[in-house]
Amino acid sequence: MSNKKSIHKRPTFAELMSTLADIPADITDGMTLEMRGRNELLLCGCREIYEYSRERIRILQGRCAVCVVGRRLTMTSYSEGRITVGGEIDSIDFCGGLCGGEEEK
Repeated sequence: MSNKKSIHKRPTFAELMSTLADIPADITDGMTLEMRGRNELLLCGCREIYEYSRERIRILQGRCAVCVVGRRLTMTSYSEGRITVGGEIDSIDFCGGLCGGEEEK
């Protein structure tokens, strides 16, 4: 028989608040994403820009990375963790914590 104690992960403050208020945990963690039509995207809670080109912008936001793919993409504003992306947005991908040179599996 094993005498190992099971280790239970304690919920984070964001997880507790989201459970009590019945809202998504990523919003209480400071992450929000807002589409304004198909040509403008507002991201709040951004920590770092990993990739920036006219076809792809990859940003670390909260505990995941957000990848915006399209044409003629530009960051029209960047201030205090808020980024506005303009251009023809084709897709928005959430890719966990994988960013930069790491390969997605």
